[in-house]
Amino acid sequence: MEVFRRDPESLAPGRPTVLTIGKFDGIHRGHRHVLDAVAARARAHDWQSAVIILWPPPPEVLRPGAQIPRLSTLAEREAAIAASGIDLLVLWPFTLELSRLSPRDFMQVLRDRLDLRVLVVGSDFALGHRRSGTPDVLQALGRELGFDVEVSPPYVHEGQVVSSSRIREHLSTGDVTQAARLLGRWPTLTGTVVRGAGRGRNLGFPTANLHLAEPLAVPAHGIYATYATLAPEGNATAHPAVTSIGVRPTFDDSDEQSIETFLLDFDADLYDQSLRLHFVEKLRDELKFASVEALIAQMKQDVENALVTLAPYALP
Repeated sequence: MEVFRRDPESLAPGRPTVLTIGKFDGIHRGHRHVLDAVAARARAHDWQSAVIILWPPPPEVLRPGAQIPRLSTLAEREAAIAASGIDLLVLWPFTLELSRLSPRDFMQVLRDRLDLRVLVVGSDFALGHRRSGTPDVLQALGRELGFDVEVSPPYVHEGQVVSSSRIREHLSTGDVTQAARLLGRWPTLTGTVVRGAGRGRNLGFPTANLHLAEPLAVPAHGIYATYATLAPEGNATAHPAVTSIGVRPTFDDSDEQSIETFLLDFDADLYDQSLRLHFVEKLRDELKFASVEALIAQMKQDVENALVTLAPYALP
C-alpha cells in the first residue's frame, strides 16, 4: 500500500479510484466491512482502492485542547488498512483552511486528482464547511461531477450497532469483553516503557510502566488479564501478562493514573521499548489494601487468575 502524507492536490491521476473517507479509529468490524467493500469493488474493475484520513483529527484542530480518546494509534490504522488490501492511503493534513472548503470544492479536488469514480460513505458521514456535505449533498455532487456515491448503512454485530463511540463507552466501564466483540479484536494500548518508582520489583512483581504517546482510550481502573506484545510494529513477540490501571491507592495519595503490566514469562530490561497491551478480560476492580502482605497475596492470586483466563486463547 502506498501512503501519501500530503494534500492530494499534488497527486497525479492514475487509475480510476474507489474511495472512502473517515477517521477509521480502531478499525472495528464496521470499518473493515467498508474497507472490504471498497477493495472488492476496485478489484472488480481493475481500479485503484483508496482511503482518506484527515489528520490530525478535525475536532482537535477546530477545538484546540479538546481530544477524543483514540482507539488506535495512527500506525495501527495504517497497518490495518494495508492488511485489508487497500492500494492507497492519503493522510490529508487537516487545517482550519481545509475546514472552510465547500463540499463541492472538496469533491472537485478528489474527482480531478484521484479520477474518482465511486465514493463509499456511512449514513452519518459529512464533510466540508460546517459538515454540510451530507450523503444526499454528495450524491447530487456525484451526478454533477461524474462519480457514484454509495451509502453504507450502520453495521450491526450481535444486535449492537458498531461504532467507535460505543466501544469507548464499554472501555470507560472496564468492559473490554464487549469492546472486543465490536472491534473484532482485543482492545489495545500502545506506548513506550518508562521508568517508574520500582515498587513492583521490590514486591516481587517487576512491572513495565507504559507511557502513551497518543491520547488513547484507556479502560477503567482495574486489574486485567492481557497479552503484552514487544516490538509490535516489527518482529513482534507476545507474552501473557497482568495489567493494572489506576492510581496505586495502597501506596499513593494522588490522582495520577498509571498503566503497569507484569509479564508472566519474561524477565529482562524493557525500558524505552515499544509495547502493546491486548486487553482480554477484567479480573477485578482496583482496591486499597490494609498491608503490603495483603497486596502481595492478591497479586499472586491475580497471576493465577490471569493464567486461567488466558489459557483458552492463542497469542495475538
